[in-house]
Amino acid sequence: MKLLACGINHETADLAIMESLSFDKDYLASSLRAMLQDTKSEEVVILSTCHRTEFYCINGDPQNTLNWLYRHKKIPQESLKSHWYVYQQEQALRHLLRLASGLDSKILGEPQILGQIKNAYSLAYSLGSVGAHFNRLFQYVFFVSKQVRSATDITAHPVSLAFAVVTCAKQIFAQLADTQILLVGAGETISLVAKHLSSQGVRHFWIANRTPQSAEKLGHRLAGQAICLNAIPYFLAKADIIIAATHSEKPLVNKLMLEQALKKRKRRPLFIADLGMPRDIESSVNELEDVYLYTLDDLHRLIQKNQQGRKAAALKAESLIEEKVQQYLQKLNLTAAAPIICAYRQQAEQFRDDEVKKALALLKKGYKQEEVIHQLAYRLTNKLTHAPSVALTKAAKLNQPNLLASVLNDFEK
Repeated sequence: MKLLACGINHETADLAIMESLSFDKDYLASSLRAMLQDTKSEEVVILSTCHRTEFYCINGDPQNTLNWLYRHKKIPQESLKSHWYVYQQEQALRHLLRLASGLDSKILGEPQILGQIKNAYSLAYSLGSVGAHFNRLFQYVFFVSKQVRSATDITAHPVSLAFAVVTCAKQIFAQLADTQILLVGAGETISLVAKHLSSQGVRHFWIANRTPQSAEKLGHRLAGQAICLNAIPYFLAKADIIIAATHSEKPLVNKLMLEQALKKRKRRPLFIADLGMPRDIESSVNELEDVYLYTLDDLHRLIQKNQQGRKAAALKAESLIEEKVQQYLQKLNLTAAAPIICAYRQQAEQFRDDEVKKALALLKKGYKQEEVIHQLAYRLTNKLTHAPSVALTKAAKLNQPNLLASVLNDFEK
């Protein structure tokens, strides 16, 4: 069994090339069937994400795969040569384990890639382009990636701005799902933070924005309520979390507004993330009791610290993956040797049965028991040791001292 992994990713190719090699879900199904047939591979999986397009094959050929891709995507020959990478056997296994564990991602430790690999495998399985080899391999990959994530802190440290905001908010509110959110702004940053909050079960959103249409659009996605900017002071008393990210030239929330809102809040804590540049929240707000203000500087310091934490965790993860690579290779070697061992045992049993038959015949003819036993032992030993002796002689000629030492150690035990 020969394992092949090849493709391009965000480190080897620019966006234009990545787009030319992307496979959407509908197109992916027909591509899997075509690749399986045209490359003569036994099993095939295609992984296509925003940051990579990779091809995994059993008993496939790297050049055949690349030539098929040129034809299938109708792109010029040699256009991928400088962007293309190829991993085979142990390197391919190591690459797949590192990828599934988040060690080869654009954001170190990001968890989305594992789900994308699972989806790629599931589609290939449903289309019949996955067989026994990939079934065993991918189940092992999923098992190891789970171990890596649970045994290390590779995903414990938020390294995106949106994730950092949610993590900080969790330190104030144990149950985010019960909180009410005021979003000031409706741009990309706010939308991403809102998406993270929504994934935590939050269902109560108010969206204030200078352009009502943008607030209504985001409100529709979140099942939230769009409000005008003038209504912000009223909702300050109701919200538990405020996320602000606009391009306003002056703060939209000041200390006086919050002082008035706090009188109605009865000391309920208020978490504020000011993601605006310039700031949307007056800095003196941080002086108020029960108000927890995080600025872009605060969040970036947290992200920088967490990036270092992930790098430290990555070292431990790499070590664990290397151990798992060797374990899987050992399993493959044992699987490959199983038919040989089985055949040898069957032959040994046949030798035994033949020699017992001969010994019984000699006893019936009146030969002495002691002589018959010695002859049986002698002939059986010669037959059983012939094939291993030939193999060990070849190992000595090929300078394989590790094999010879292993056999010697087994004898000494």
